[in-house]
Amino acid sequence: MEDWRRIDIDAYDPESGRLTADDLKPPYSHTVSLQELQPTIQQLRSYTSSGDFAAAVELFTTDPPYNADEQAKSQYFSGILEVLTQVRQVDIANIVKRLDRKQQDALIKYLYKGMSIPEGQKHGGILLAWFEKLTQVAGVNPIVHYLSDRRTV
Repeated sequence: MEDWRRIDIDAYDPESGRLTADDLKPPYSHTVSLQELQPTIQQLRSYTSSGDFAAAVELFTTDPPYNADEQAKSQYFSGILEVLTQVRQVDIANIVKRLDRKQQDALIKYLYKGMSIPEGQKHGGILLAWFEKLTQVAGVNPIVHYLSDRRTV
């Protein structure tokens, strides 16, 4: 008799649908180009120069370009980093409180991305302040969503 602990019982179940690599890819309609993101980047810079940081944060967290190419994501993130680093630390909590759950999830993705690249690491203190205020307001939920979501910013 075979060792019953090593039998793959799912192989005998016809209802067991095995996932393929294509099943795990998120469904994207089309890839967003840098030209399509330019108006949003200009709007972010406009909000930053006028000092309306809350509107800028709401703008970039509302509809993140998950399906953009890496160059477009890099340019978009440089505009976001510009916004995040210019906000005063006393205003961060008020801005984070205005965000809904999906926007908080997008913000944590940008914070992790900022902490993982050299130009964001130069501003690590301010990104950690954002991270602290976000976890105070939303708890660990955005972190769990970041770890389980396959979409990247």
